[in-house]
Amino acid sequence: MDKRFRPDLYECFRILVIGRANAGKTTLLKRVCDTTEDPCIYDKNGKLVGPRGVHDINRAFSFRSNPGFIFHDSPGFEAGDESQLKKVQDFIEKRSKSTKTTDQLHAIWFCLKPDTSRPLLELEEKFFNEERAGKIPVIAIITKFDDLMAQIYDEDLDEEENRHDAKKEVQNKFINPLHDYSYPPKAYTLMEDLHDENSNHQNQVKDLVEKTAKSLNDIALKMLFISIQQNNLELCTKYALK
Repeated sequence: MDKRFRPDLYECFRILVIGRANAGKTTLLKRVCDTTEDPCIYDKNGKLVGPRGVHDINRAFSFRSNPGFIFHDSPGFEAGDESQLKKVQDFIEKRSKSTKTTDQLHAIWFCLKPDTSRPLLELEEKFFNEERAGKIPVIAIITKFDDLMAQIYDEDLDEEENRHDAKKEVQNKFINPLHDYSYPPKAYTLMEDLHDENSNHQNQVKDLVEKTAKSLNDIALKMLFISIQQNNLELCTKYALK
């Protein structure tokens, strides 16, 4: 049987999350997993090993409410430390070479905080200009779009005009440059007000999930990813009917 049509091949969906400090990564993951709990390290049997603690790319973590998602967290490259980029590249290569599907890396979420004074850093540019092992899809997530709105807010403009200008800023300083690199992201999405319970965070998560699913070539993996995203029945139904 063609392995692409065997859903039993995959037990979990593994995501590497990269981003600068204060990019809102933990808040994003909580929204994706529809939980308020803090992430912890769990063993393969679901037994609690301990709190997440110090960020270590090789230590997988998850949320008890949604153990189908396995995450790895890498600090951003703002320190300019080449060894940090090398550590990420080695991690991606090692996971790509794994023969066990449960150990493979399936997607990369690259979180970019829209700081107009430091749009893209040298090592971030290098990450997207150098070939990565395994051809694992990367989704660029522009987090804290509300912060960018505050940075460029013009009192002489109305809300929609300010939003339009902020989106243009993202397009010019982030999306267009990223698109021109040798190995650009597969897709882009904006996130804002994720900390606010009254925001439309569910629609934002839906957009991230749908774009991640579209970036996957393996049908079984795509279906697993959608099914694990428990709080989005609409997408589960949509892909089940395809």
